[in-house]
Amino acid sequence: MNRLQKKAWINLAAITACVVLTGMCLGILVYINARGFDSLLVGLVPGLVAGLVFYVRSVSEEAKLDEREKTIARKSFVWACYTLTLFWACASFGIFFVAGGKSVVPAYTLPVVFLAGLFLAQFVESAAILIQFARETADE
Repeated sequence: MNRLQKKAWINLAAITACVVLTGMCLGILVYINARGFDSLLVGLVPGLVAGLVFYVRSVSEEAKLDEREKTIARKSFVWACYTLTLFWACASFGIFFVAGGKSVVPAYTLPVVFLAGLFLAQFVESAAILIQFARETADE
């Protein structure tokens, strides 16, 4: 297993940990019936901090890749960008069609959609890296 594969597995574990941690914090806030933007930030901050720590750690490893790994990383990034764009477009139109053109959407909806898109894009990038390496080893 090379550095890029290890990075992908670590990212998948980090995404899972961030989603679980954020979900637990938001669940606790819903259980205690907390309201307001401050409560939402308290629920989202642990997941965001954990995600930032894993991101900074993984960026330092990027410079040590060979050409084949860089090509795989570039392709995975492109797929993640496509997924992110498609998710944001579908979420925007979905909210518009569900809520209607004249109704009010809660303010926390937009940051939640934004962060969910980022988590989804990182998941797709890590999964694409692992799939490309698996297909490459299957061809050998």
